[in-house]
Amino acid sequence: MKHLYLLLITAILFLNQPTLAQDQALYTCPMHPHYISTDPNGTCPICGMDLVPSKSESNSAPTNPLLGTVISVPSEMIQTMGVKTEHVKQVAFGRKVRAFGNVQANTRREVVSASRLEGWIEDLAVTAEGDTVRPGQLLYRVYSPDLVAAQKDYLAAIKIGNDNRINASEQRLRSLGMQRAAITSLKSQQKLIEKIPVFAEDGGVVQALEVRDGAYVKPGDAVLKLQSYADVWVIASIVEQDIIFVSSGIPVMLEFPSAPQAPQHGIVDYVYPTIDPVTRTLKVRIVVDNEQGYLRPGAFADIAFNVDAGEKLSVPSEAVLHDSSGAHVITALGEGRFSSRAIRTGISADGRTEITSGLEAGESVIVSGQFMLDSETNLREGFAKLTPPIVNPDTQLSALALDLNALALIDHFIDAALYFHEAIVDKYEIDTQYLNPAISAGETLKARFANTQLIPIVEAMQSVLANTQDTKKPVPLAQSLSELVLAAKPWLLEGAPKHYQDKEISLYQDVETGRFFLQENVQSGVLKGLSISNPYSNGEVHSIAWPMQMDQHNMQSVPAPKDSPARASDPHAAHH
Repeated sequence: MKHLYLLLITAILFLNQPTLAQDQALYTCPMHPHYISTDPNGTCPICGMDLVPSKSESNSAPTNPLLGTVISVPSEMIQTMGVKTEHVKQVAFGRKVRAFGNVQANTRREVVSASRLEGWIEDLAVTAEGDTVRPGQLLYRVYSPDLVAAQKDYLAAIKIGNDNRINASEQRLRSLGMQRAAITSLKSQQKLIEKIPVFAEDGGVVQALEVRDGAYVKPGDAVLKLQSYADVWVIASIVEQDIIFVSSGIPVMLEFPSAPQAPQHGIVDYVYPTIDPVTRTLKVRIVVDNEQGYLRPGAFADIAFNVDAGEKLSVPSEAVLHDSSGAHVITALGEGRFSSRAIRTGISADGRTEITSGLEAGESVIVSGQFMLDSETNLREGFAKLTPPIVNPDTQLSALALDLNALALIDHFIDAALYFHEAIVDKYEIDTQYLNPAISAGETLKARFANTQLIPIVEAMQSVLANTQDTKKPVPLAQSLSELVLAAKPWLLEGAPKHYQDKEISLYQDVETGRFFLQENVQSGVLKGLSISNPYSNGEVHSIAWPMQMDQHNMQSVPAPKDSPARASDPHAAHH
């Protein structure tokens, strides 16, 4: 409340200052440059400081459409505020993306030994999960009548010396699951092997053991599963905004709290294609050497991606200010002049922030003391908004300096007319609360466009809506609709006809009563199969053509008010 009270006093002082002649000597407060006086011995009524000579531009708070409000600060005040500047420039800076993850087994290193034949397991060399197996080590032997018969055929073919039969018999042995080492032994010894040995084709740790000595197996039955941990995967979770910096093949720095002696480098092997909708993170797979066996599945990993972002146009991060309208900086224009500039930012790293739009290389921005300058700029802009623009009363409606905000405020009344029309045609009662935004919009319009041809139109439309809300003297809705459209008619035909033509709104007149009404999305007398709906009678209607000379407003792209148009709060808005 103290700050609000001070702000109100400052505003009153500013608005009640006398008009100063161009050639008068002016004085200002070093702490409150918006206070201007002609008394060289005066003091600031806000803080009590002695006044100092002011530059002429301090009186007007000039505004440049690109720069925003420009303020001037005396040189002695700049030193007191500790203002420091730095140039906008191209700087090569990288970005360190931090993440966390967990160690997992490399499934590419997983081997499953399954039976290819029917028989009995004997001489099982591994007895429990966790046993270590070397490549080529005997795993078990299997007795299979089918393999015994196939061996006899193979030995008979060798004895006869029939090459075709030898090849066919050997192929049969392989299809039944006899490994090359066993076939070579059979061929060299030419002696039947009753218990066929099975050797490990790869090394690893027994992850699962599905059989025991003497077990009976059939083709396809799993015997055991081996998992090698010579290298492992680290599955990292990357936050959504950092995804663009991560790709396959980039190096990674790793730290493992449970294994500080483990390798601290890895390579991104795979970036998963989907984002987790709950955590808003993306999984990344990193391959890490684990020949020494320090890393175990489930271990936590702290991960850092060193990303080279290249050269970027940037400013020190402390120069960037944020408010409800977005990011901005205070630019130094020289000779003690400063201005607020809206910007768009990119990545931030190493104390700098990328500028994607709003600044150019070589411009100067404030990196210290900018908060006081920013407050002063905002105060000047607030004062400027308290004073309505000077407009010639004879300015035509089509030439008024409207922006999209002002047009949206006027559209509250047009939406009310469409609402009335729909309620009459569909035979339902209106909710008069939906008229409040339009009535409030009228007050804003009267403040902004005082002494213009728009004000009588706005006042007439406000009066109609106020009478419609008056429950003591109820007015038929058809009468309210007629009076509202009649009041809006000059604006519709002279102010912004192209705007309403683009919105596919049509203006009609009931031939019998002479009353006007608006209807939306009617083309050639048809509304998606429905005829024009006359709210006054069943008689003929006359279409009022939009003027050929369209509105010439120079509309600026500025955000529309949150409560406009009125249909935003109107449950019947889908119909109009």
